[in-house]
Amino acid sequence: MWSLRARCPLCGSGGIWRSFGQEAERCPRCAFPFSREEGYWTGALIVNIGVAIALFFIMFLGGLALTWPDVPWNALLIVTLVVMAAAPALLYPQSKMVWLWIDLRFNHRKDEER
Repeated sequence: MWSLRARCPLCGSGGIWRSFGQEAERCPRCAFPFSREEGYWTGALIVNIGVAIALFFIMFLGGLALTWPDVPWNALLIVTLVVMAAAPALLYPQSKMVWLWIDLRFNHRKDEER
């Protein structure tokens, strides 16, 4: 799944980002348009928040399992809060391409996108 590497979900081409979080209008290889209708990237935000929550629970439960019964609560709180703050920011480009990939799996391309 190329979209996990923030590549075009159709052809796997790189170079689709102008800057961090700002994708090009079209894929440089297959010319697939990334720009969608207004509000389209709300799904990407949901994917992003879902991944951040999953990472939180993995870190929290893993920290509990590794340090039980003397859990360092303050250290665990700090680590999980840092993960919750950093994950959405760092994974934003991937979440946009994953959302586009999910959308393409459920909604086939329109004729004007081919």
